[in-house]
Amino acid sequence: MGVARLRQVLDTLLSEASDENSQARRDGVAYPPYTPIAIIERASMPDQRVVTSTLAHIGTALENSGEQRPPGMIVIGWSVFALWDSGDIEILDKCHAKDDEARVQKWLRGANWRVVEGFNSEWDEL
Repeated sequence: MGVARLRQVLDTLLSEASDENSQARRDGVAYPPYTPIAIIERASMPDQRVVTSTLAHIGTALENSGEQRPPGMIVIGWSVFALWDSGDIEILDKCHAKDDEARVQKWLRGANWRVVEGFNSEWDEL
C-alpha cells in the first residue's frame, strides 16, 4: 500500500511544512532530495527485488524497473546504507551534513539508483 502511494509519500517528505492556516501533512523541514530510500519488494521470496536510490530519483527508478512486485516495504534514511555491501557506519560517528550528498553519490557509485534481483549469494550459506 505504501509503494502504491509513493508519489504522495515523496511529495510529503520533500515539501516544506505549511503554515498554521493550511492543511499540512506533517511538521518540520523538508527532507533533502538526496536522502537514501529503498523499496524492498517481496522480501525473503526468491523473486525479491531491492531498489535503492534517493528521494529525488526513486520514482523514476521504480518506473524503469519493470512491473511492481507487491507487497513492498519502504525504508527511508541512513539505515538504507546497510542494505548494500558493508554499509557506511561512519554516518553514526558524527555530523557529516556538508558531506551527505557526496556520501550518497559514492554509495550509489555515481548512478541514480541500483536494482538488486533475488538474494545476495551470501544467504546461500545459511
